[in-house]
Amino acid sequence: MTVLITKLYYLNFEFYGITGNHYKLYISYLTNRYQRTLLHNEKDNNTSTWAKIEHGVPQGSVLGPLLSLILIRDLPKFVKDKSVPVLFAVDTSILLSHSDPTNFNNNINTLFKILSEWFKQNLISLNFTKT
Repeated sequence: MTVLITKLYYLNFEFYGITGNHYKLYISYLTNRYQRTLLHNEKDNNTSTWAKIEHGVPQGSVLGPLLSLILIRDLPKFVKDKSVPVLFAVDTSILLSHSDPTNFNNNINTLFKILSEWFKQNLISLNFTKT
């Protein structure tokens, strides 16, 4: 949650306008959260131990899509020279094209390096879907 809270703090003056008690409310909502997993089968239920959530966005929450957009809002700055990002919460797409296969290959490798570094810095895991 630290990355998201940091982005809320530093970006609030530029864009979001989240200050004072509103900012404190977000901090309260995003900190000291725990989760566990329930494995259900026909015979019994197994529940994992509670684990503190340190990063990311609370899943299944009403605020989840909005917080996801805030978390990835700066991604386009990093990839705009090589691609066209399409952002919608966790369903982000990066569009890339080039008429020359060699240049396309070079651009996509560069883009993957940029994305990999951005995701690492923001403590986000990435799932690739080939379409």
